[in-house]
Amino acid sequence: MGNSPTKLDSGNSTPNGSVVSGEYDISNNANYRHRSRHASLANGILNANTNTTTAYSSRQRAHSMFDKLDRDKQKRKSTKEREHLKEIHARGLVVKYDESCDGGFLAPFGCYGFDKLDYNIVMVKRLIVERKLAPFYTPLQDFDESWSREEIIKIVDGLPLHASFEDNIEEFEDVPLGNLDKPNFDYLIDKNLSKKDQRRQHSKIFKARLYRRRLIWQETANETFLEDKMDVRMGKVKNKYLPSDDLKYSLYKNGIECPICFLYIPGPLNYSKCCQQPICSECFVQIKRAEPHFPHEEVDPTKPVTDDFVKDPNLLISEPSNCPYCATPNFCITYKPPKTRRTGIGGISPSEFQDTEIKVEEVKEKEKDGIDGETSPRSSTSNDNTNLKPVDNKVSIISSDDIRPDWQIKLKKERQRLAKRAANAEAIHVSNQLVDPEYSTRQSSNSDIPTPSSFHGGNRSGAIDQIEDEMVQHAIRLSLEEQRRGKKN
Repeated sequence: MGNSPTKLDSGNSTPNGSVVSGEYDISNNANYRHRSRHASLANGILNANTNTTTAYSSRQRAHSMFDKLDRDKQKRKSTKEREHLKEIHARGLVVKYDESCDGGFLAPFGCYGFDKLDYNIVMVKRLIVERKLAPFYTPLQDFDESWSREEIIKIVDGLPLHASFEDNIEEFEDVPLGNLDKPNFDYLIDKNLSKKDQRRQHSKIFKARLYRRRLIWQETANETFLEDKMDVRMGKVKNKYLPSDDLKYSLYKNGIECPICFLYIPGPLNYSKCCQQPICSECFVQIKRAEPHFPHEEVDPTKPVTDDFVKDPNLLISEPSNCPYCATPNFCITYKPPKTRRTGIGGISPSEFQDTEIKVEEVKEKEKDGIDGETSPRSSTSNDNTNLKPVDNKVSIISSDDIRPDWQIKLKKERQRLAKRAANAEAIHVSNQLVDPEYSTRQSSNSDIPTPSSFHGGNRSGAIDQIEDEMVQHAIRLSLEEQRRGKKN
């Protein structure tokens, strides 16, 4: 616990590592050796608990259902490693026009904040490329069925690649950024601050720098997109990644409104498996499990309220997400890819797409006017079939857990965190009881508070049980004080 060193530092350290309260003078106290033996006994008890916990964790890992990759994710990473993974995640959220699939993209447009895009990027991109999840489309704020082909193409030509960023965020005001091209920014941290405050400042500076760098990465992609589009429009070059007019019209001629974000998205969309309601991919990736928590229980007013950190950590649960429409548990979506549009990754180039429906209508008009009597709709359609590749018509079912497969790891880490917190509380109380014989008398007024000894699995003698009970009472107060200080900060 964060307040453990503060409590222990209030005493005088002895050569063998035991801690003595400040009211005792080691040099003049005849009971010093006796108290050292007591401290050794406390260390033995705590080490026994640690070994028991380690053995239990080893058994759990041996029977874990996670594969090797998941076990690697559970390993404690350094600050630099975690920051590097966050940078990779931020780069994966950059929309690039040359990474498209069926007219959409592999990264979200930006309707929601960056902190909500914590899904597994590799998994989502794989599902989009495999046509199991609808791609991220550039949405329309409004849609009118009376729009002509020329009007739709003109509107689509003016769409941005990504939503605009907010330049000045209140959270990052007065936060120094330094040189964004250099990864090291330790020189920006105030060395006069405490270690804890330095870590907080480091985290805040990293978040501000990452936000600014992501903004620069996306602006660079936007500029490249606009420059290449202008070159194609002026006839300087041909770009196979830019969509043809047929593809633009085919995408946006029948816009579908997403009931969650109220934006118009090209179809086909994802549909909820339970109630068959449409949902765009950008809204779908926001839906996830609730954070690990204890089961909700009915509160008995006649009994004292039990704090979460006193409960058994193994009781923590992570409930699956519910459908945003009908609240059905285990929310899943289905997606059926378009049959007449397969462009980008795994298909033809977006610039080569030709809408077969448009060609058939043109042929019919020509036949009606007698301009080209030899060409038939059948022959036109068969010629354009060369632009299409076979599409798997099997409907895919994707759950919110599929795009966040690490939820079990997070649940296990939270259980370990609470167990470690309880162990730290036990260490503090055992230490206080052994170095201060009058400690139990002063703490007897709080004897109604429950203890975590029930989930440590050990059967102790009556004296040790009493020490443990009084130890937990003090740890609870320390934890409450820490929470209050955290809220004030």
